[in-house]
Amino acid sequence: MSLKTNLKNLLLILLLCSTVIFASESNLVEKESPVYAEDKLNIVVDPHHPVFVIKLKSNPTTGYSWFLREYNSNLMTPLKHSFQPPSTALIGAAGSESWTFRIKPAAFVVPHQMPIRFVYARPWQGADNSTQIVFRVTTLMK
Repeated sequence: MSLKTNLKNLLLILLLCSTVIFASESNLVEKESPVYAEDKLNIVVDPHHPVFVIKLKSNPTTGYSWFLREYNSNLMTPLKHSFQPPSTALIGAAGSESWTFRIKPAAFVVPHQMPIRFVYARPWQGADNSTQIVFRVTTLMK
């Protein structure tokens, strides 16, 4: 093999390894992050643990889905949205949607309170037939 081929192969291997490492670190951060649901609407975040997950019951087979309608994009970033199917095989059983957020460093300079508003709706019906839920995120100072 030529030196050029060896370098290409080495770069490809490094790229694949870094992708695997990044994906596993991302999953680890999400698994270690606190999870909040409808029964815990107040979220407190400190600078050492800026990532959290909001998990909401959902049944997309009915046409309903959760939509992120309001959050402070200057101080937080949505990282991931996923659907977990129900653990039962019952027809029509609800699963859950998970939303992962990261609070930006600027949010920890002074304490903040920020809403995150979700709407559970059928996209074709509009907001009139929707359910809303609002979480209140409070950041602690460094």
